[in-house]
Amino acid sequence: MRTISFAILLIASFAASSQRQSTPGDTATSDRQGKSGTVCVLPNSSDPPTRISPGGMYNPATLTVRVDKGKPILWPHQQPVRIENLSLEGLHLVVLASDGKRIQSFRFRFSDYKQSKLCLYFDGYQGVQLENGANALWCKCR
Repeated sequence: MRTISFAILLIASFAASSQRQSTPGDTATSDRQGKSGTVCVLPNSSDPPTRISPGGMYNPATLTVRVDKGKPILWPHQQPVRIENLSLEGLHLVVLASDGKRIQSFRFRFSDYKQSKLCLYFDGYQGVQLENGANALWCKCR
């Protein structure tokens, strides 16, 4: 009987701890319910890098970005491109490729950034940067 009571108590506390409580200042939950997320891909130079980058050498003419299982898009060189209608829940995979080869990839959650609009930048020297659009001064996609 004690084992059953302990098991029920353990399950109840696990269920309670796995549910996230929303507070009035929690914009990550209150502002995003029922909406989708956007990643704004900022343009980079069309010139090949002159130094070694964290992702290795790449060809700007063939540089692509893909989020999850979406279609790869050419990295923009003039105007920002928006990748829209991304789920605000769960983990997303971002993959950069050049000349058909993966050069960098990483995973992110919108909840880690407390915003549904994020900015993605790649300059070839500092690697990929993903930031909250409201806090990143370099984010020009509004």
